Parts: sequence; C-alpha cells; structure tokens
Amino acid sequence: MKKFFSILFAIGLFASTANAQTVSETTVADEQPKKKRKPPKKEMILVNLNFDSWLFNPSTVKPKWFASRGVDVALLYDYVLAKSNFSLAGGVGFNSHNIHMEAFPIVYQITEGHSYTHLDPTFFEGQKITVNKISTNFIDIPFEVRFRSNPHKNGKRIAASVGFKLGWLVQSHTKSKTDEDYFYEGVNFRRKIKTYDIPNLTKFRYGLTARVGYANFYLNFFYSLTPLFREGYGTEAVPISIGIGVSPF
Repeated sequence: MKKFFSILFAIGLFASTANAQTVSETTVADEQPKKKRKPPKKEMILVNLNFDSWLFNPSTVKPKWFASRGVDVALLYDYVLAKSNFSLAGGVGFNSHNIHMEAFPIVYQITEGHSYTHLDPTFFEGQKITVNKISTNFIDIPFEVRFRSNPHKNGKRIAASVGFKLGWLVQSHTKSKTDEDYFYEGVNFRRKIKTYDIPNLTKFRYGLTARVGYANFYLNFFYSLTPLFREGYGTEAVPISIGIGVSPF
C-alpha cells in the first residue's frame, strides 16, 4: 500500500511540474512582441469621374463646368515602403477630357508651314447650340507617393496621395450640332458633326495630381503644367480636373 501511495505521489508531482513549465512557456511566448505585418497593397485600380475645365482662358471662351465631364482609368503597382504607412505607385492609364462650350476651333495660317488654332466664341453666334464640345484623349503614365492610416475598428483607412502624370495625346475631336441649318465651308452643323485631329494641341502633357479619401472612395485633382495648345499656336487655356473616384482593389 505504501508503495502504491508513493507511486501516486510521484505521478502527481510530475504532472504539477509539467503544468507549471507549460504555463511558464506560454506566458513567455505571450510576452514576446508581435511582429508588425507589412501593410497590404491597395489602390491597384483607379476609376475617376471628373469635371473638366480650363484656367487662364479668355473671358469670351467659357467652359461649362457641370456639362464638361471626363473619365480616367489607371492600373498601378503599389510598392509599400518597408512596413510603414507610405508607399510608391506607378503604372499606366487612359484619360478622356470633354469640354463643352460655345466656341469652335478655327485654324488660321500664320506663316508658311505654321498655323494658329483660335477658339472662336462668335462661330455659332445667333444659333442655338444643341451640342458643342472638344474631346482630348491621352495615354498616361501616373506616379504617386501615398499615405494610408492604420485601419480603424471597421478595417477601413484614410488615404492621401500626391503625384505626377505624363500623358501622350492619342486622339482629339470636336462634336457639334445646332437646332437649325448653319453652313460653314459646305458643312451643315444642323446635323451632328465631328471633326478629328484638332491642329496645334499639345501632344505631350504633364501635370500634378492629388487624392484624398476614405475606404475605397476619394476626391481627386489634376492640374496640367502644359497648355491645351502649343504655346503661341493656339488660344491660351490650361486644363484642370476635379472629381470623385473609386478603387475596388
């Protein structure tokens, strides 16, 4: 009997020691600092709906803000800097600007081999204009420096970015229509008329961008550092866009 109790005592002592060791190891493991995970890549796709306009244009040439709407889409690679809240992004995109107004681009020869594109505000004088816009379409290469806050309790973040965008003009056209017959160089503008490849537009443009938002939605801004027309070869105007966007991924 004594031998039986001795064996039970030994078993109990072993179990107690093992449990104490397990608790101690668990406590030490819990006390170790957790490794900070690298923030996930975000905002890989940007889709923006914009209000387009011009700055520094003549007072007689007034874009219609709310009618002038554009769109741009970009695919970017997001590179997170170390394990910080900052990242760099670069990629490729497409941008379409659409400016509605009453002026129409008229081309004049100024010297041999050179022309000037004048946005004539009197072109449709006396006519009721149904449609009149200038569209410019670019392939863009955007760059951004981004900041994203730590996630809130709902997992969403505040995000902001500043950037730079390079663009190459790939297509341009006008689209016009009046409510009654109006002829210019044999063309009746009562029908919906399109003219392509507007002369003297700036082929290579660049400008500043900025975004600020919450979760997947944001406000965006673009300011061109190049004019609409090549300097000295067209009516002065500097493109600008303000809009809203979404980043589904």
